[in-house]
Amino acid sequence: MSVYQYVADNDPKGAEIIINSFGYEVTDRRNLGKSLSELVSQVGEPALVKVMEYHPDKDILLELYSKDEKDSCSCPRCRNTQRNEQYFNASGSEAPKEVKQDTIAHQTNVILVVATLFIVTALIYKK
Repeated sequence: MSVYQYVADNDPKGAEIIINSFGYEVTDRRNLGKSLSELVSQVGEPALVKVMEYHPDKDILLELYSKDEKDSCSCPRCRNTQRNEQYFNASGSEAPKEVKQDTIAHQTNVILVVATLFIVTALIYKK
């Protein structure tokens, strides 16, 4: 069942209101779902938005899929994730200070390990 048929079956009067609001007349009340589908294909996004406003489960869908700012963490990492800035400098802004420190510490550790391996290899070849 399409969303248009679902809306039309649950609220036929609302489906008629939607069709009439775009200047069309309802000729066959038995096929309101098909009429809504054709309306959306003709008009586009404004008609789809109007259909979704009459969706019987709209409140539940909004509750499930909307992000609530109160429930999220306020640390810099979570704020960046919320703004889809998961990659350093992807948006041109700088990374948070704690992330910079983590990166510097990681780089220092890598340099120390590589230097140690280089010295050990040099000592082994010398003998």
